[in-house]
Amino acid sequence: MDKIVLKPGEIHFFYSRVDDIQTPSLLKTYRDISSKKERSKIDRYIFEKDRHTCLVTRGLLRFVLSQCTGIPPQSFGFEENSYGKPRLKTGVTDIPIFFNLSHAGGLTACAVVLDHEIGIDVEDSTRKIDINIANRFFSKQESEVLGQTMEDKKKSVFFDFWTLKESYIKAKGRGLSIPLDKFSFTISQAGTAICFGTGNNDADADAFSFFRFPLLERFKAAITVCAPQSLGFNVNIYQCVPFKEIKRQDQIAII
Repeated sequence: MDKIVLKPGEIHFFYSRVDDIQTPSLLKTYRDISSKKERSKIDRYIFEKDRHTCLVTRGLLRFVLSQCTGIPPQSFGFEENSYGKPRLKTGVTDIPIFFNLSHAGGLTACAVVLDHEIGIDVEDSTRKIDINIANRFFSKQESEVLGQTMEDKKKSVFFDFWTLKESYIKAKGRGLSIPLDKFSFTISQAGTAICFGTGNNDADADAFSFFRFPLLERFKAAITVCAPQSLGFNVNIYQCVPFKEIKRQDQIAII
């Protein structure tokens, strides 16, 4: 597999179907390249499916970072900010690479970009949800849009908003310390835009770029990059079995 050359203005998004990765030699590779701390985290999960997802996720992250930097996958060290967002330890590489992870319903994903903080979210749009939680977690504007949506479209619109909101707070690196109802997304044919309430320190709505796209029919994905849309980002999507194969997905509609 050729090394992936990172360039400014390019986002690389990799996803893996966790349940399809069962080859013992691959799973051993993922465990062998994980740190002692990562192996301990994997082993703490009670259920095998959660241990398996965590193991594949760590393998995916280390594989992607190695492909993008040329550094051996076991050589990466990680640290977290005060809100728990992971990042590479200082000194691991002089490449200004930023990454983020997400997993849901048997799918795990990792995205990388140069120079800018990034956040991603993937959700299984077929899972059962209570649409009424939007009244607690969405802005008034978003809740009104959802309320005016036809019944058979509500779930889809709900996950459009939810994945965007999750990707945004992850890009900011502050998680749920940012109240989800204090910012709003507008989704239209013209694109995706964010707006903020009075007194919000992120008042410059033009300082972010957003992307949405479907995966494998039942998943929705969203990306937020802390950089203006005027930079003209390209999103490259790959289905990946870490340390075995990468398939670029060219038919996915990115909004």
